[in-house]
Amino acid sequence: MKIGSRRNVFAALLCCGLVLLGTSSGSAQTFGKTYEEIVDRAKKEGELRLWWEVPGERGVGEQFEAAFKKRFGFTPRISLTPVTSPDSLTRFLTEVRVGRIDADLLYAGASDIAGRPERLALFEDIESPLVKIFSPKFKGVDGILKNVAPWKRPYSVDVTTLASGIVYNTKKTSADQLPRIYGEFAEGKGFTDPKWKGNFAINSIGPASPLGDMAIQNHWDIEKQKKVLQAILANKPLIKRSSGDVRMAVALGEVAAATGNIGGTDGLRKEGYPIQTKLFEDVMTVGSIGLTIPKGAKSPHLALLYLAFILEDGLPLVERINGEGTFVDPRSQLAKALKSMPKAKILEWTPEEIVAGNRDKARKALQALMP
Repeated sequence: MKIGSRRNVFAALLCCGLVLLGTSSGSAQTFGKTYEEIVDRAKKEGELRLWWEVPGERGVGEQFEAAFKKRFGFTPRISLTPVTSPDSLTRFLTEVRVGRIDADLLYAGASDIAGRPERLALFEDIESPLVKIFSPKFKGVDGILKNVAPWKRPYSVDVTTLASGIVYNTKKTSADQLPRIYGEFAEGKGFTDPKWKGNFAINSIGPASPLGDMAIQNHWDIEKQKKVLQAILANKPLIKRSSGDVRMAVALGEVAAATGNIGGTDGLRKEGYPIQTKLFEDVMTVGSIGLTIPKGAKSPHLALLYLAFILEDGLPLVERINGEGTFVDPRSQLAKALKSMPKAKILEWTPEEIVAGNRDKARKALQALMP
């Protein structure tokens, strides 16, 4: 699996029958009917164009290569484009409009695809072969598919969870000193308590994640969100431009704690920073990003095989290396932690809410209050 980074190199134009991919009503690709046929065709395809940043991080690619060869007995060439979501989907849609495509396996947010028929038409149905062919052979694949939301499964499988919670510096505070439930923030407690004044951080982009997503399923109405944000801001938080900056501020001891996306904390801890996480016991907002296979992919069988490999072997490898687990994988630490908190409600934007504009409306209302 010789991985070579290729950021701005595009494939040749698709044949004329696929140039108008977005308007095609039929499936542009049929997968092999058996496991053996898929593996054989994957070997012949030889090269996978993968749009995902994770295999380029912390030596992940090298471990993927060894594990893939051990399981399937061959080493494909991986042409890696290390993009993140939503940039990957934006770039992909731009390429489709000009009649070309350069991805066999694409990293994109499922909620940004679902609910939009013109986008759904661009992706293969991967649920059927994964369920019928790979689930019986691979327990990891089967366990993950059972936890993926039904509206995602036909075209996307979660590989990343952007989960909300608390990150804290273990030299400055302890878990028992931190807020227990997010609902406390609406009662003058938690990080709206004066005792935390100036000693916690938030993300300005969220804003104040997970507050920007508390309108999911009308869990909190927008007016309640605005009042909580005003109380948070009145308590003088350190405001950073990204979740990564928030976590680093905590790791460096600029503040004792922060609320927001908890991903990446394990990686910092492995580097020696005194940082730990704590989940809210009442609610966790999540943003899930998955892998999809575009119609018209040059190596669809290799893409399907590699996706099955990621679900079976890749995700546990990623978690061991950088601590990034997904809540749909029952083997992950995040899934195990949630299982121990049965009262915690997981909130994730649905396609219907996004298409209706609920997400943008809530976030814009809060962003208007940010300094």
